[in-house]
Parts: sequence; structure tokens; C-alpha cells
Amino acid sequence: IFYLPSYLPEINPDEHVWEEIKDKKLGRASIISKLNLKIKLQAALQALQQNTDRVKSFFYLPDTLYAA
Repeated sequence: IFYLPSYLPEINPDEHVWEEIKDKKLGRASIISKLNLKIKLQAALQALQQNTDRVKSFFYLPDTLYAA
């Protein structure tokens, strides 16, 4: 059992997924509509889903190692 504070995003592996999507995929992309954002977001998440080694790496960061 691990004590987890009510809010500390850096220890949550999910936050690293969103950081990956925002910083490396959509951060510099031009978004022209909500539909365009949805399409690009789905494509980025599906690409990350296929990269299982990258997803696993989020659990082996110093702050998220407890979840590995």
C-alpha cells in the first residue's frame, strides 16, 4: 500500500501520457476546428498506444516507480 497525496500529478503515470501528447504531438500543431483537434488527438493517442515500450517507460520514471 502506498500513500498518495490528493494532488501530485508527477506521480501519476496518466499525467505523463498527456504530457507526451501535448509536448511531442499536439503542442505545435495547428488546430483549425474542434473536429480537427479530435482527429489529431485520437491519432496521437492511437500512435502512443502502439508504442508499448514508451507507455511502459512512464511507469519507470523515478516518481512513478511505485506503480511498476
